[in-house]
Amino acid sequence: IPAQIWQALLVAGAVTAGFVALFSSVGTLVSMGSRLIIAWFPWVTVVIGTLLVLLGLSMLLGYQLSSNLATRIASRMGNPHSVNTRGFFIFGVSYATASLSCTLPIFLTVVGSSMTSSGIVAAIMQFVSYSLGMGLVITVITLGMALFKGMTVRFLRKALPYINLVSSCLIIVAGAYIIYYWLFKFGLPSTFD
Repeated sequence: IPAQIWQALLVAGAVTAGFVALFSSVGTLVSMGSRLIIAWFPWVTVVIGTLLVLLGLSMLLGYQLSSNLATRIASRMGNPHSVNTRGFFIFGVSYATASLSCTLPIFLTVVGSSMTSSGIVAAIMQFVSYSLGMGLVITVITLGMALFKGMTVRFLRKALPYINLVSSCLIIVAGAYIIYYWLFKFGLPSTFD
């Protein structure tokens, strides 16, 4: 393996390990507490789905909803100038922390749905899969930068104007699917037993 590919894989692997560490920890803690509210979860999920649809529509109209709390916490983690495996791992944890401000509704949906349909081991596997999905994106971009730096930068610059449109539509679709799943496919419970 050429040195630049090996280095890119090492960076992506360390960042992904940071994702896995944070999302698995947070997901496990939330899911342990979610046993207390599991009866309410289908209703909460429909509300989250509705909020996702509204968020996607507002993004299409040009509004941005964000909180800088997670970003401020992430900026205090580690030394940003540390260029080693530990530094990339801490970057992964920091990036995952900051991303929770954007992805929290989706992450909580993953937590809740995995807890209602299966046990804690399957739920932890969901969090690891969620983390690995984010890691796959980082790996592809990192390898692209290592192998085709100029072409990757040009592609990302051209794609940038469409990212908000695509992400808005995906959020709407995700929210609509969550509503559909819990209202029509799975069915909300009529009473709390």
